[in-house]
Amino acid sequence: MRKERKQDLDSAMEALDAMERRKAATDVGSRQATRVPVGVVEDFFKNISVAAIKLSDRLNVGDTVEIENGEYTLRQQISSMQIDRKDVGSAGAGDDVGVKVSVPVTKGSEVYRLAG
Repeated sequence: MRKERKQDLDSAMEALDAMERRKAATDVGSRQATRVPVGVVEDFFKNISVAAIKLSDRLNVGDTVEIENGEYTLRQQISSMQIDRKDVGSAGAGDDVGVKVSVPVTKGSEVYRLAG
């Protein structure tokens, strides 16, 4: 019986340690990255997995963005971006861009650039 209690206690302590490590990693990540609003998803083209985004700030290929709709948040690096079906390396406020995304996103989703 004592051996079982010790095993239960050891398992509980390991689980607690793992939770604390995950929390510490999350805290460090959130301190390093600042979310800067850069636009809103205006449309999503399912057949090519591209989000049409109206920009309110600059965005560059290589930037990491979060696209958030309240239910979930997609985080990914911008690997390609187009304006009027032409590849561009960057775009600014007022531009309408097409961005390849890894999962479907919904119209009205907020787009944030992670800075820092």
